[in-house]
Amino acid sequence: MPELPPELEREIFELAFKPNNRNVALKLTLCLVARRVQFWIDRLFYEMVTIAHQRNADKFLSIVHSNSKPAGYFTVVKRLCIIYGISGATARDILSACPSVEALGCWVDKNDSSWRDPDSGLFLLISRLPLRRLSIEASLFSSIPATLSSTWPSTLTHLDLFPLGKFPTSELSRLAHLPRLTHVCLHTNRNVGVGHVAMVCSNSPQLQVLILLGGSIYPPDSSDPHQHDSRIVVQDNWMKSFGPVEDWEASYLGLSDMWTRAEATVAQRVSPSTE
Repeated sequence: MPELPPELEREIFELAFKPNNRNVALKLTLCLVARRVQFWIDRLFYEMVTIAHQRNADKFLSIVHSNSKPAGYFTVVKRLCIIYGISGATARDILSACPSVEALGCWVDKNDSSWRDPDSGLFLLISRLPLRRLSIEASLFSSIPATLSSTWPSTLTHLDLFPLGKFPTSELSRLAHLPRLTHVCLHTNRNVGVGHVAMVCSNSPQLQVLILLGGSIYPPDSSDPHQHDSRIVVQDNWMKSFGPVEDWEASYLGLSDMWTRAEATVAQRVSPSTE
């Protein structure tokens, strides 16, 4: 039986695994085929890492420190989501091992002192990532340096902010220093108002989509803002069958997420009527 070219063989295995890359049983089965297949599948498996609790974090770091992978192996991690309950020190260790993350979710408690430790170097690590997408608590976003040695300001295109406390509109002025920023999401609560929307729009010259996630901030008797600015899209918090983690992972899996749904809404508004 003729052998397939290695490039084609690899593509076949990747196509079989990627849509189900959280399926550990499938991963183990495919890895038994051959050592080269294990290498391919492992790289795909670690492209997206979601740390949902401390047990996940401990397991991931034990693999990092076990030397079972080649040096620098975890540069394969491109999407990383760190969820509530993970300490700043643990997050720092994870980010230290994953210097090539392009999409980062930091869904953590802003009041956790370990995330505020000025000596931890955590936010300096984040500032050096080649981020394209960032989802983070609003005040923590303000803690990320944007200096000449920072990478993220020149690469970021999608920014998702959720305020868990006071959120001065002035903190959004730094969006003016993100030249590639095209998509912004604000989680609407009592800390977000009309002024925040105005600041996003005035400081983001390349803005294509602004999502107000969780409902409109405008009174029912006021004019609908998207009548005047087609880029503003109001979305319910999450679809009934789709939670925040699933939405975060969706684009990697080629599925619709809050961004693509908003883009579709904007496109529908600006397209000429067929009637």
